[in-house]
Amino acid sequence: MDAIDFLPHNVLSINILPVYPLTIAVLAKDNADPKTGLEYGTQIGDAGLILKLGDGTVTSAAWKAKSFFRGPLNRNTTNPTVEYTPLPSNWFAVDFDDSGWAQAKEYPESQVRPDGDYSSFDFTGAKFIWSDDLELDNTVVFRYTVPKPANWSKTWNTDGDTDSANIVNDAKMATLPSPFLFSVNRDGLATGYVTRVRGGAQLTEQFAKTEGGVTTPVAIDMGPSTDLVYLVLYGSNLPNVSTATATVGGVAAEVAYAGPLLPANGVAQFNVAVPRSLAGRGSVELVVTVNGKASNPVSVTIR
Repeated sequence: MDAIDFLPHNVLSINILPVYPLTIAVLAKDNADPKTGLEYGTQIGDAGLILKLGDGTVTSAAWKAKSFFRGPLNRNTTNPTVEYTPLPSNWFAVDFDDSGWAQAKEYPESQVRPDGDYSSFDFTGAKFIWSDDLELDNTVVFRYTVPKPANWSKTWNTDGDTDSANIVNDAKMATLPSPFLFSVNRDGLATGYVTRVRGGAQLTEQFAKTEGGVTTPVAIDMGPSTDLVYLVLYGSNLPNVSTATATVGGVAAEVAYAGPLLPANGVAQFNVAVPRSLAGRGSVELVVTVNGKASNPVSVTIR
């Protein structure tokens, strides 16, 4: 619930056509480095999930929660280590057995400290939830089954009895670029953040901001000539990587990393060095090519 355009998150409002009993499964992620568990380079972050549906369903300690990525262990920020638990392939399935999972823990708003557009939405009755460790547990799956409300009846003509397996199969059959880069708005603004290497230290900066429900670019300052500036981007549809190249504003750029973002199921990460010759170019288009196949273009703005 903060202003980081890490993966699609912050405050979202969507419409659904429920069929009861309704199983809700959420894969929730804090913005943590997959190797250290830290955010903003050196800090221990926190998180929190809050949800309210029009039928009165709200997040609470009645939900089940299980952590699958934890760190930095023992809160050690000097030599951080992390711990992963394999994510079940069917964590979202209606018949998945979560009977051994712990109940979610409720946290006060004052501890989660939401910002952005949180106050513009009605979350009356809903509680912020997470696992029992708000700071060290970075990837948490939540599950909850909503019983049929009293006097509820279906009021739409479309078929709400959708088989999620068919949706997954149809998505696999769709033709997507390889790889596919995520964007945070309709203008194709990339999803990710900036890592700046300066004097041996790594600094994290954002190249997007969300205000009033609208996401716009934040210009990337290339800084002094001694700075190394990398774009950390997210996407999907990534094959086993043999070769990876990129262009930013039509200029060849080093791909320092192209591979899975662990433990995000199916999410890919690309670390792309920004050529210093692009300083002052403004909005530029970025394309990643993996194994000879080009991605869809996304954009960032460079000052």
